[in-house]
Amino acid sequence: MKSIIFKQDAEEELEDIKRYIARDSIYYAIKTTDEIINKTEYLSMFPYMGRKIPEYNNINLREIIYKSYRILYKVNSNVYILNVIHHSRNILNSINISNT
Repeated sequence: MKSIIFKQDAEEELEDIKRYIARDSIYYAIKTTDEIINKTEYLSMFPYMGRKIPEYNNINLREIIYKSYRILYKVNSNVYILNVIHHSRNILNSINISNT
């Protein structure tokens, strides 16, 4: 079983998502970010369950989808959650893969 580690970019993005949704509903802001985090828990046992990120040709860079969000992660000795981005954003400017 691998550990799940949220990188700083991913943590900051989750807070941004929560703040944005909370402008309309605190309940849904908390619910959405909690569900994103819960979705990553399966990765400890099944790290390759997500698809390869199409923009990168690397078997260890993967993503799982939750509603309109792409949860980007890298599989090494642990699972590193690199970022959580809205599907409309440019992924190539959204992840830093060099420091995991």
